[in-house]
Amino acid sequence: MGTLRLLLALAVLLSHAEVRIGYLNPGVTAVIGFYLISGYVMAGLIHRHYGNAARVHRFYLDRLLRLFPQYLVYAALTLAWFAFTGTHTEFLRSAPGWRDIVNNVLVIPLNFYMYTGVDAFTLIPPAWSLGAELQFYLLAPLMLLWPRVGVALALLSLGVHAAALHGVLNTDWYGYRLLAGVLWVFAAGMLMFHARRHRPAWAALMACAAPLLALLVYLYLRRLGLHTAPYQQEVLIGWGVGLPLLYWVGKLQTRTLDQAAGDLSYGVFLNHFLLIWLLFPAGARTPLQLAALALCSVALSWATQHWVEKPVLAWRRRLRQGRVAKSQL
Repeated sequence: MGTLRLLLALAVLLSHAEVRIGYLNPGVTAVIGFYLISGYVMAGLIHRHYGNAARVHRFYLDRLLRLFPQYLVYAALTLAWFAFTGTHTEFLRSAPGWRDIVNNVLVIPLNFYMYTGVDAFTLIPPAWSLGAELQFYLLAPLMLLWPRVGVALALLSLGVHAAALHGVLNTDWYGYRLLAGVLWVFAAGMLMFHARRHRPAWAALMACAAPLLALLVYLYLRRLGLHTAPYQQEVLIGWGVGLPLLYWVGKLQTRTLDQAAGDLSYGVFLNHFLLIWLLFPAGARTPLQLAALALCSVALSWATQHWVEKPVLAWRRRLRQGRVAKSQL
C-alpha cells in the first residue's frame, strides 16, 4: 500500500496548491482513502502484535512513535520560520500564545478548530485530520477486542454521517472532518481486513458493492438537491473507490520500492504547506511549479524519514516483539 499512500499524500499536496479536478477537491477524497487504509492497517497491527488488553498500552506507544517524531520536527521548523520572518498566512494569522503551542503539540485539539478557532495558529494545517486519526487510535483496540462495541460505534457514526448528508448536521464538519461522522470509514477499513482473512467472498462483495452503493447514494442526494453540499461528492468517491482499491492493493505483495514510497508519504503530507509558504508564497500555479513543489516535498520527506523516523523504527519493532525495557517505556 506504500505507493497508494504516496499518491494520496501527493493528492493532498495538489489540493492545497489549489488544483481541482473539475470542481472536485482531490485532497478530500485522498483523506477518506487514508482513513480506510488506517482502519485496515490498524486492524492488522493489533491482530499481529497487540491482540490482548494487556498489550494495548504498547499499541498506543507504537502509534505515538509513528506519528510524532516527524510531526514535531516539521512543526518546529514552521514555528522557527514564522518567528524569523513574521510572515502571516491564512493558518498563521496571529502571534501564538502558550495555548496555541499546546494545541499544536497535542494535535487532537486541531480537529475541533471549528468550535475553538485554533486554526488561527496551526503550524501544519492538514494536522486536523491527524487529530481525527489519533482519536481513532484511542478507540481501535476497544473496537477490535470487543467487536460488539466496535459495531455499535460504527453504526452510531454512520447515523451521524447520514444526518450530515441530509444537512441536519453541518455536512463539512460531521460528514468529513470530525470522528463522530467518519469513524465508520475507519471501521470499513477494519472490516475489509478481517473479511479478507476470514471470509474472502465477503471482502470481494464489499469491493464490488462499494462503487454501486456510492453511486446510489449520490443519485439519492442529487434527487434531493443535496449533492452539491461541501465535499459530499468527494467523500462518496473516497469510500466508493477506496474500498475496491484497498481490497485489490491488499492482495499484492509488498516490494522494496512500494515500501520506500510508503515511507515517504507521511513526510509529504506534513511538509508541503511549509514548502508552499517558503517557495511559492503567491501559490504554485504552473505545472512546472507544481512539479518542483512535489519533488522538493518528496526530497525533504526522504531526509526526515531517514534522519528522524528511521532511528525510531527499532523502538517500535521491540515494542511489537515485547522486548522493550521498562526504562524505555
